[in-house]
Amino acid sequence: MQFFKTMKILKNKKFSTKVFVAISLGSFILLFFFLSSLSLKYSQINFSAGNRHSIGWQKTGDPFITKNPNLEAVLKGPIMNEIDPSLGSAKAPVTITYFADYECHYCQQQELSLKKLLEKYRDKVRLVWKDYPESNSDSKSYLAAVAGRCAEEQGKFWSYQDSIYDNENNFSQDLAVSLAEKLGLRKSSFSDCLQDAEIYKLVKDNIIEARALDIKGVPFIFINNQEIMGETEMMDLEKIIESELNKTPYAE
Repeated sequence: MQFFKTMKILKNKKFSTKVFVAISLGSFILLFFFLSSLSLKYSQINFSAGNRHSIGWQKTGDPFITKNPNLEAVLKGPIMNEIDPSLGSAKAPVTITYFADYECHYCQQQELSLKKLLEKYRDKVRLVWKDYPESNSDSKSYLAAVAGRCAEEQGKFWSYQDSIYDNENNFSQDLAVSLAEKLGLRKSSFSDCLQDAEIYKLVKDNIIEARALDIKGVPFIFINNQEIMGETEMMDLEKIIESELNKTPYAE
């Protein structure tokens, strides 16, 4: 209304054409900014009301909270820790990470080759074991993995797993305890360990890791971050190890 009153006054008074145009233009500019500010405010109100439910504002109160990415999205190689059984120096320039299952006959044969590589390269190579049994925690495959971890609790993992491989077809909880006794492990501690949820979780964590790395079967080997699927000849493994050792800063 003020705009039209201004125009009416201008018509009744003697103003130059330039002044009239300048005032008119200024009035239009003020009106434009006024209407734009109203439109922007209305849009912001609608955005706030319409999007809170779609992005979870109603509970979190913060639409910019960073969500944790899936393990698959961030894992580029095997996880190195002090939990998984290993042979060799932690300072070795080459780490062989071995995903396997005790019900896999080829896994046992492959492991024999890996242990020979350790003998050959000594402090230059480290071997890390990762369980990848059946996902069913009631299966013989899973039980064998748990038994191996319980042997690791008493420092007898590598000798105990040889016994598991030799009895892979008829493995049971009673047999697991019997094999532990033959190796001189404490029976009561071992039996309790077989029921320990934390030990089952260690195996499950390896399974989750294997799936995150998109491992479809066993045996599966990482030499540092180089992937090798299936049973592989010792000569081929040696070539990869030599290649890794020749890389800076591994080269002597």
